[in-house]
Amino acid sequence: MGDTLGEADLRAGIARGGTIENVVVVAYRDAGGGVEHVPYILPSWRRGYVAIALFRGPGVRAWRDLDRLRRFLRDDLGFGLPISLYDEGCPKLARFKSLLPAGATSSRVRTSDTTQPDGDDTETPAPG
Repeated sequence: MGDTLGEADLRAGIARGGTIENVVVVAYRDAGGGVEHVPYILPSWRRGYVAIALFRGPGVRAWRDLDRLRRFLRDDLGFGLPISLYDEGCPKLARFKSLLPAGATSSRVRTSDTTQPDGDDTETPAPG
């Protein structure tokens, strides 16, 4: 587990009739105090959650702007179900341990330099 999937492969799977069954977003603090959000996607044609691979080089794609991430998931990928958001280290992530392998998020890229507001907007996931 803990695989990555390229965005082009993800789009191709959807075009072939596959769906995204679930999305879990994990918020990571970077060294500068900013927050990066990494979506872990459960595609219907693969087993387990996958992160989106960087276009070039190792690592996974991350977003600083949650609105841009939401638009990507909703508008670009057609995911319409609830999106769960967790802080890194949240005890509730233990049930998703298989999707967060060691080192899976060691290399991320920013898609926005906007700062995030303070507060907790973490959604509690539905049982499942």
